[in-house]
Amino acid sequence: MSKSNVFLPTGKILGYICGCLFLLLNLLALPSLAVEPEKILSLSLQAQFQVNIEGIMETHYQEKNYTIRAKVVYQEPDFSYILYLAPPRIKDRRILDNGKLCIQYIPGMNDFKISASSNSSLARKRREKGLHLIFANYTISQSPDEEIAGRGVYVISLLLRSSGNPGLKMWIDKETFLLLRQERYNSEGKVFFSSQFIEIHFNKKLSREELNDIPKSVKDKGFHPPYRVIADIEELKKTSRFSLSFPAYLPSGYSFQEGVLFNGGQKVDLIYANGLEIIVLSQQSPPIDVRTEDSASRAIRAKTEFWTDKGKTFVLIADISEKELTKIRESIE
Repeated sequence: MSKSNVFLPTGKILGYICGCLFLLLNLLALPSLAVEPEKILSLSLQAQFQVNIEGIMETHYQEKNYTIRAKVVYQEPDFSYILYLAPPRIKDRRILDNGKLCIQYIPGMNDFKISASSNSSLARKRREKGLHLIFANYTISQSPDEEIAGRGVYVISLLLRSSGNPGLKMWIDKETFLLLRQERYNSEGKVFFSSQFIEIHFNKKLSREELNDIPKSVKDKGFHPPYRVIADIEELKKTSRFSLSFPAYLPSGYSFQEGVLFNGGQKVDLIYANGLEIIVLSQQSPPIDVRTEDSASRAIRAKTEFWTDKGKTFVLIADISEKELTKIRESIE
């Protein structure tokens, strides 16, 4: 190679550098290269199914000053494993989702709960509907990027348009779009729940068989959901074993999402949502003694009302003001 090909004149070097800087500045100025907050939010909903990670997550409930620590494993395309480490009351409890079913259990014990996988067609439809409601009811904003566990994160906030109150703040990994931290707010605009990975390792592939310690009795039994989900109101009316009652009034932004039938239709939960929050109107016939539900209501963060009318027991659950709760109850027909 000749020297003329190796050493460029000073003028050409400066021109080359200036040209590169000009191109770089123009690229940085292009708005099409920026990831819009709506896109970031959409991608985050599927991120856990597209990563291989192992980490430690802490979840804190501010109102009760209660903290849960758990080991979390995600393995693409549809496997997740949660092992509770603290507090002692729930230590060693596990949640395993293998893409077909989700089971909560303790190894060696026959005490378990089974539900549909978080990557089931039903769960995917719920996420899609929830995202559309968020776009309709919340203002999505983006703050300057931050760092969590040495990784760059997008910071996304959701504010309820009708009140201006914060609903959710998220810290989302810039590379994988995995949610690394979140803060949830109640109807009064106060943080009631937060979670964060305090330790996380990406590209960590683990053997599913090593984690798959589901009790044999569950493996033999398989998954048969104890409920049925119906999204069409008319079909829901036909399937229920009794005449259903519906609210004529709902707070701004809420709409019917689905009905959940239990015990062959003897108990029905009507689910209304605005994207982040839900309102549940449960009704059962024949009626039951509402006092048997009191202990369960204490575990629910939202406000809860019980009553019996027209041969049915009603339970109304929502994180809204007492005024709004009363308006819903009085409008039920």
